[in-house]
Amino acid sequence: MEKLGFIAKSEKRLKALEALRSALLSKPYMYALMLLACVITVTGTEFCGLLIFVCIITLTLIISDELIATTLPFMLVSATMIKCFDSFDTYIKLAPLAPFLVLAIILHFTLYPKPIKAGSTLWSLIAVTVAVTLGGLGSISAKEYFSLTSLYYVVGLGAAMVIVYIIAYSYLESSDRVVIHKTFAFIMYIVCLFSCLMIIMHYAVNIREVASTRSILEPQWRNNVSTFIILTMPFVFYLSLKNYIYVIPAFITMPCLALTSSRGGLLFGAVEFLLCCIYIIYADKKNRFKTLFILTVCGFAMIIYAGDIITFISKTISRFDSDMINKDPRTGFIKRAVEDFKACPVFGRGIGYMGNRDIYPSKKFAANWYHSAPFQVIGSFGSLGIFAFGFQFIRRNMIFWSKITHFSLAVFIAYIGIFLMSLVNPGEFCPVPYELMTVVMFALIERHCPQNKEIILFRKKYAAKAEDNRK
Repeated sequence: MEKLGFIAKSEKRLKALEALRSALLSKPYMYALMLLACVITVTGTEFCGLLIFVCIITLTLIISDELIATTLPFMLVSATMIKCFDSFDTYIKLAPLAPFLVLAIILHFTLYPKPIKAGSTLWSLIAVTVAVTLGGLGSISAKEYFSLTSLYYVVGLGAAMVIVYIIAYSYLESSDRVVIHKTFAFIMYIVCLFSCLMIIMHYAVNIREVASTRSILEPQWRNNVSTFIILTMPFVFYLSLKNYIYVIPAFITMPCLALTSSRGGLLFGAVEFLLCCIYIIYADKKNRFKTLFILTVCGFAMIIYAGDIITFISKTISRFDSDMINKDPRTGFIKRAVEDFKACPVFGRGIGYMGNRDIYPSKKFAANWYHSAPFQVIGSFGSLGIFAFGFQFIRRNMIFWSKITHFSLAVFIAYIGIFLMSLVNPGEFCPVPYELMTVVMFALIERHCPQNKEIILFRKKYAAKAEDNRK
């Protein structure tokens, strides 16, 4: 923005701009965005909300030199949209806004240039891109491969994630205005809190039904909201290490996961919640006794009210029955994935393959999921996919284990959570927002990885300037 003369020539305007940029990263502003998202989801005005948030993101890209400022509005609009099931025809009407957003992105990288860098994880992402791009080679038609749905997932899971990684690695850095790990953790906390509020507000709106049936509600968006909580939960615990007050929202996450009626949310959320509790007991020695006391009280309360709790969530528990699992389309998808791998062992069926609709018909602009990451890999991408995604999994573990910090622990627990949810849902195979945020999280911790070999791809002169400024 300083490149625009009418601002750069005025000290008053520069100060006003700096104040505005700081405001876009402030906690009150982030809470205000969450409140806006709450209003949108309660009133059911997601179409209008998407328009508002796109405008906010567009303006933020132009005004702020910190790309992290766009993360919260992006995540909040992604969370509000999970209620809009099978709404492609409605939201495609906003496509004319895309050029303005693209222009804002171009302006941001033009006005605020930084050295374009990458770490050694780049190669694992390129391997995944190759596997995703070649998926289905020789087994699906050109019409299937080049359909809009197929191209979205091929590009979204492949080349787009390489670009996301390079941008996150290059632009999401600490500065005089922001400590990137703390800011990112607070953003994830806001998203987690909003996801919990979505569930609470859903129960508040339907309180009469809950009171009459004395049973859990079963919203269509239960798996998605559970995934949002699982992805963000560890960062609330991470914040509690600095300020113990965050333990309150952290301990609300598990009850909210139970209220979603998602089997994956209940089972894998409980695993992640346990890991988070072990995490803060280990890391926060100062408040260890308090944490153990709270957990003990909660444990006794659960034992006392176990009968009422089990009765209330009986619909969720009943879906763990073996007969229900055998009737679940996921069982059929697993068998089909093995058949597809045997039929196409090298490249798989491809992400654009729609031959699974006899088991469960996917909605418009949605891939035919196998609903389990390992089987998605073998069914869609074959042996090449096994190698590429295995390489990525190993690389991510190497990043974490080479240097363990409180923040990297939070990232890794979040990764465990999204990995587990991906065993029974699309999870990481949804480019936006789950895989995108997973790539961003590992880019944040990779810069401090001792085994990382950083390379500057473009704009080396800005790297020299940055080094001079540090000196």
